[in-house]
Amino acid sequence: EVAAGPLSVKAGHFYTIIGYEVVPAIGNFFYSHALTMFNSEPFTHTGALGTLAATDALTLYGGWTAGWNTGFDQFNGGSNFLGGASLAATDWLTLTYTTTIGNFGDHGSDGYMGSFVGTVQLTENMQYVLQSDYLEVGQPFNPDLVHDSIGINQYLFYWFNDCLGYGNRLEWWKAGGTSYWEFTTGMNMKAHANWVFRPEIRYDWQGDPDRDQWTFGIDNYVTW
Repeated sequence: EVAAGPLSVKAGHFYTIIGYEVVPAIGNFFYSHALTMFNSEPFTHTGALGTLAATDALTLYGGWTAGWNTGFDQFNGGSNFLGGASLAATDWLTLTYTTTIGNFGDHGSDGYMGSFVGTVQLTENMQYVLQSDYLEVGQPFNPDLVHDSIGINQYLFYWFNDCLGYGNRLEWWKAGGTSYWEFTTGMNMKAHANWVFRPEIRYDWQGDPDRDQWTFGIDNYVTW
């Protein structure tokens, strides 16, 4: 990555800018991931991406990648635009739109994927996040992958202090004509500034009692 003034450009293999949840564990509140993130979004790209701080409130993104989830190759002719914009509309509201358009490679060709994220700082300790993703891909390469989907995720976080936070995630995700729901509630507990525990309880359902399930999960990570 190189930078000059308000412009920076990175080239190579890098994490996606799409969506709210991210690949590295330390960037997420919850141990588990949303269905939308896991099924409908890319994780990594290989290519080049420019970031321009156009103003103090507006950041623009634009670049080219060799499809979705590629290493240093161009799988199945993957070639697409990656870009978007983030606007700090007020001190308490941030709006971000990111998109990939083109041949996604492992998902097929002639695709569009767009993600909107709105972050609202309700109080000093409480934050609300709304995310909506839309994915549409023609001529699928791998029939086992999701090619058309839409999702709406809502998050509500409350930090009691610097060491203890409580969060909820409610998600609706529709793919292949079937709607899926999940609700996750959990805590972030910091035993140390660099040591975090993340217990959670999750319920997944889709209208069929035989497919409904409760899950308890917990992990911890250490940074240094």
